Amino acid sequence: MRRVVPAFPSELLPLQLETIGIKPDQETIARPSGYPYFHWLQTLHGEGELSINGYTWKMTERSGVLLAPGTPHRYEPKGGGWQTGYITFHGSIAASFVRSLGWSAAEWFQWEAGHDQITDQLKGMLAFAELGGDPSGWRYSADLYRFLTLLRTDARTDKRPSISKRLDRVQGLLNWLEHEFPNPEIGLAEMAAQLGIGERQLNERFRDLFGMTAYAYLIQLRLRKAKEWLPYRPDWTVRRIGEAVGFRDASHFVATFRQKEGMTPETYRKLYGPGSDPERRLDN
Repeated sequence: MRRVVPAFPSELLPLQLETIGIKPDQETIARPSGYPYFHWLQTLHGEGELSINGYTWKMTERSGVLLAPGTPHRYEPKGGGWQTGYITFHGSIAASFVRSLGWSAAEWFQWEAGHDQITDQLKGMLAFAELGGDPSGWRYSADLYRFLTLLRTDARTDKRPSISKRLDRVQGLLNWLEHEFPNPEIGLAEMAAQLGIGERQLNERFRDLFGMTAYAYLIQLRLRKAKEWLPYRPDWTVRRIGEAVGFRDASHFVATFRQKEGMTPETYRKLYGPGSDPERRLDN
């Protein structure tokens, strides 16, 4: 068994590691009152079973469960040896951060073969903790943030593919848009053709991933490029920049920029360009 209990920092950190470890032969554990901190448990080899609130989840390889503090649970090995990895943590933003990721008091995760950064991250954190090289706890806090965001992007909690898998399906189009955004002729038809799907399906994918239609994503990309260029190309007029990022005319560019950014392109240029007042930037 490998188990590390890090030094307790002098201050409560945003995310604070309590314990981390690997059990090569996981025994049956029953906690009617739950664990006092957030508890992550995953299968490394073999199979187990976890029961909570009348539900039973199979704990196969490349799966894990995140339990909120005080959540009653029981888990046990099934069919021979069961090797597990675990992390327990708390912190000043732990509860709010977990909620912001959309997870409930007990969340089951699964991920695909070939996408095992989650296990790699746990093992890397354990190896680092065994060295005892972070008495302040801030490195552990950053590693915990990385671990939880990996759960959000590389694992799934329902039948849909993971976020990273869904991003892979549109990555070719995103790369294409990075080069073709200046073309004002681009529309839904051209974008859908890049993926070989219909316009409706294209918008469904973008709403699922980004919360907006594909064309709204393109407009956002054009505005982002305009914000990069406005402060550092003072010799370019607002009209020229608008046309360079794909808007057909200056009035449409200015109106869209004002609607999305709350100011005109020229005001943005003065606010963030060379020689602008740093204190004024902070105030805005």
